[in-house]
This record gives sequence, structure tokens and C-alpha cells, in this order.
Amino acid sequence: MKLHPIILSGVQLSANEFVAVNFRLWRARPRTRLNHWILGAAVGLLALRVGLEVYQNGQFPSSSSLIFLAVAVLYALLRFGLVRYQLRRGYARNTAAHQPTDFTLTDTEISGRNTLGQFSGKWSLIRWAVWVQPDWLLLYPTETACYYLNMRCLQAPATPAMVAQLLTQHHIAQRRV
Repeated sequence: MKLHPIILSGVQLSANEFVAVNFRLWRARPRTRLNHWILGAAVGLLALRVGLEVYQNGQFPSSSSLIFLAVAVLYALLRFGLVRYQLRRGYARNTAAHQPTDFTLTDTEISGRNTLGQFSGKWSLIRWAVWVQPDWLLLYPTETACYYLNMRCLQAPATPAMVAQLLTQHHIAQRRV
């Protein structure tokens, strides 16, 4: 059964959307979750030590424990801001993301066109897909680059379910974040 082309018109990624989508991906990574758990455990243990010293001595300790606790809490708070800052810098360098792009998905390929030019590629080049809820689909031809498809730009009668079915048809691994 031949599929009618699925069209997404004027897909444009704002800086805020880029940061939100990629920050969500960063937080969902197993390594990031592990680092958050380790950092949380370290801060918790330091806080417990300082709390015990206060309880036993009736005053704040003059030891390095308080300094380490303050640095750990500050680092934990600044880490999220630093990641967002780095994502904004990455967006500023990615001029292709600033251009509205028209995507066409067919049975055989994905193609796109914007003011910088046009591209196309067979579905076999797409390694995996990530659905970043609620509106974005990221298609990865390489580990470091992806196509950002905004499902709000789907032209009727196409639906996100039809896009998911097309990806399944081409054996492209999909996950949701």
C-alpha cells in the first residue's frame, strides 16, 4: 500500500524550544540520572554530617564540612543553568535550525527544503527516532545530528500515529521521552 506523502510545513525551532527539547533529553539520559543520584547522595551525606555536628555540639562546625556542603549545593544548582547556557550557545551556532523547513516523508525517503537548500535521504539512513513529548520527533541519521520535526506542523490528514507507523514500517527504533 503506497502512502501519501506526509508533509510538515514551516518547521522552525526557536531557541527556547531547542533548549527545552535537548534539556529534556539530557535529563533522561541514564548517565545524567546516575550523576544526579550520586550528587544527591553526596549532598545528603554532607548535610547529615553537618546536621549531626550541629546536634552534638550545639553550633555550626568550623570545619571544612560546611564549606564542602555549600560548594556541593551551589554546584547542584548551577549545573542546570550551565547546561541550559551551553544549549543556547549550541543553538546560536546551528544556523540551519533557525530556518523554517518544509519536510516531506514518503514511503522511501525523508526530504527537506529551506532557504539554505534542500536535502533528502533514504529511511535506511535513519538510525533511531526519539519522540520528545508533546510535540517533537527527532530523527537521527548520526549520533550527533538529528532532524527536528514539529508534529504541530503536520498537514491534515496526516497524524503523529501515521508518522510512527511509517517509522515502524522502516524498522526504525523509537523511544519516548
